[in-house]
Parts: sequence; C-alpha cells; structure tokens
Amino acid sequence: MRKALLLAFAVASVFTSVVGAQVRMDLRINVAPPPARVEVIPPAPSPEHYWIAGHWQYEGNQHVWVAGHWEAPRAGEFWVRPFWLREGDAWVFHPGRWIKVAPPAEFVRVAVNTRPPLPRAERVPPQPSIEDFWVPGFWRWESGGFVWVEGRWERHRPDAVWIQAHWMRAGNVWEFVGGHWQRI
Repeated sequence: MRKALLLAFAVASVFTSVVGAQVRMDLRINVAPPPARVEVIPPAPSPEHYWIAGHWQYEGNQHVWVAGHWEAPRAGEFWVRPFWLREGDAWVFHPGRWIKVAPPAEFVRVAVNTRPPLPRAERVPPQPSIEDFWVPGFWRWESGGFVWVEGRWERHRPDAVWIQAHWMRAGNVWEFVGGHWQRI
C-alpha cells in the first residue's frame, strides 16, 4: 500500500511539473500571412494601457484575423504581441507572451508628477511588408510638457522583441519607459 502511494505521488509530481511548465511550440507553415489589416486604434482606457495590435492566426487551414485591443500593464513586464517571421521557406508563428522589461543601461529615468494624457487614436497605414509591425505613438515629456510622437512601422528582428514606449505609475509619479529592442 505504501509503495502504491509513493508511486502515485511520484506520477502526480511529474505530471504537475510537466503541466505547469511553459512549452513553446512555434507553428511553421508554407503559406504567408496576409498583410495586417488597417486598424483604427480607439482611445485608451487609461494612460497606463498600451495597444496590442491585431494579428493573423492560423486555424483550420486558413489565416484568421484576431483584432487588436488595449491591455492593462503588469509591473515590470511587457506583453510581446504574437507575430509571423519568415525563416527559410517557412512562415513561423511566434506566440505572444509576457516578458520582464530590461531597459538599456543608457536610458535616462523620466518621472513626472503630471498624469500623461490618454494615447491618441491613430489610423494605422497599410503594412509595408509582412515582416513589419506597427509601433504605436506615445506621449513623450519634453520642455515641461507632453509631446505626441507619431506611430510608425518597424521591421521584425529574429533575435529581439520591441518593448513599446509606455508610462507606468510608480507611487505618486509617472515613469516613462522608452521604446527599445530587447534581446530574447
């Protein structure tokens, strides 16, 4: 009886550790995704929210559009949106995930007592190529006030993810995390 209980515990422990582990499996297909849809980004729910652009997902032998949305922040983390990247003859889907933000050492801390305005609604122009993604606009602190920086298209990098510029509340101040490439 004791051996049976120990065996059951061992099997349960292995199962739990396997189920709890995050397994990353990239989808590889030979069909290129269509160009990203043009999205009108609605007003943000708060200055802390950031825009996660829509993307193509592959389901049932076809690409299906998943609409963009505003996402609430997690302290010290950033949501890396899913994307497609060409690797040889295949298109590889890289699923979205939360990662820890590691700003470059050369970043200068910007903290202000003024709440940043809500991000502006933007009309995203057509995607220049399937390998590009939209970097949303943001409010930058300059000369004692907020200045809007327009969004732009950027090319995916296979060894890095783009951390979107955003504001985070830190007690009584607002801290700015500038947009930057972070190696993965």
